[in-house]
Amino acid sequence: MGGALGMLDRLLDRHTAACAVLALFILTWCGAGNPAIVCLLGLLLCAEGFTQRSAQADLWVLLPLAGYILAGMLSSLAAYGSVAAGFSAAQAVLPVLYLLMACLSREDLDLLKKACAAWTGLTAAASLLQYTFTTAVHGGSARSGGILVNPNAMGIFLVVGWFALLHAGARSAGDRSRRTALLLRLEPLVLAALALTLSMGSFAAMAAGVLWLAVSELRRGAPRQAFWPVCRLLAQASLGVGSGVLLLLAASRTDAPWLALPALGCILALAACWPAFLRFLEDLPAMAALLAALGLLVAAAAVFLRPSSIATFAERLEMMASAAQYLAARPLVGVGPYRWRLLDLADGGTYFNTWHIHNALLHVGVELGLPAMALLAAAVLRGLLKRNSPGERAGFFAFLVHNLMDTSFFYTGVAALALIAAGEPQAGGRKLSGLPLKLCFGASAAVFAAGLCHALLG
Repeated sequence: MGGALGMLDRLLDRHTAACAVLALFILTWCGAGNPAIVCLLGLLLCAEGFTQRSAQADLWVLLPLAGYILAGMLSSLAAYGSVAAGFSAAQAVLPVLYLLMACLSREDLDLLKKACAAWTGLTAAASLLQYTFTTAVHGGSARSGGILVNPNAMGIFLVVGWFALLHAGARSAGDRSRRTALLLRLEPLVLAALALTLSMGSFAAMAAGVLWLAVSELRRGAPRQAFWPVCRLLAQASLGVGSGVLLLLAASRTDAPWLALPALGCILALAACWPAFLRFLEDLPAMAALLAALGLLVAAAAVFLRPSSIATFAERLEMMASAAQYLAARPLVGVGPYRWRLLDLADGGTYFNTWHIHNALLHVGVELGLPAMALLAAAVLRGLLKRNSPGERAGFFAFLVHNLMDTSFFYTGVAALALIAAGEPQAGGRKLSGLPLKLCFGASAAVFAAGLCHALLG
């Protein structure tokens, strides 16, 4: 607790980083997005931006992101006669957050990343408590959606947060402070809460992120040297996710759902002993390899608990194939925000009863047009190829993979976490100061004001 309070004190001394953390907190609670709240938050962030003297921003990320927002507004104008009618005004918070990150010093940016990783751990703890006591009192075994309500969105939120925690722990190697110990102990809570979501897409994205780390380790050293760190990572995931699966089994496969309470107690005990467990894996590599192999049983148990996941994946492939036909309908401005669902209802084929195509990039191309799709892809590719740490890029890669089969990009809290966790605006950045910087925040404020007026006045 002392470490968390110390981090809070440091954040309050660094008000720009504190604003970014509070923004992530609010966006997480907004779920898929309350336009009025998000636009009001954007205005507050722009007010903070006006106090900044300079920024070091990578324009190869910032400009495509800003262009994507502009393209979305043009699509809204073509479809509804208003630039603020779609979701682009709310998503404009992402380039503003990136620009605020570009205003931070290296120390403040590291503190921001750690604070956001800690917030992921706190959301995981809240999700565990909510699920356990709801199950113990009322029974039932529904998947946990946590603060985000949607289990799939909550799943990838926790995956990105897990990689952020790993990165924060790696940067703090050798640091024995209470703050670092707290970050380490949050990891099993995140992994256990991830298990409660039973989000197969999130598990697949997590595996993709681990694969990215494995390839990065191979490029840095000999195969044997890369093998053991990956084994330790898989062992951590196996034990953490496995503890969450046991909680699910206690809640859903027994006649005594109150058994979820001692299962939660075991998870909390595991969190308390987690630093010792990490040292155990370091000292006994063979045990790390064994626990990593047992992860196959954990994966089998997850599939057993949600057998419908295979049929769901097939349905998503059908959705993507059906939606792709609309790419050529209006290639420049798309069919318009929120209009794909209506077209899907009327086209005579399978009606998928969802607002978003379960491939975020394809959805952007269909509703906002191919230019918006290309600009978003350019920003994503630039972020993925930047030379920041493998841990940061692994989390971002997991987020990207998830969005090829789901819609987490449209949950502003999840997208903001991925941006903060992986964003390194100063690397390869260009200095902005004076009038150009003020114009960037001023233009963004105008977008948020238009979005707020549309949300309140209709």
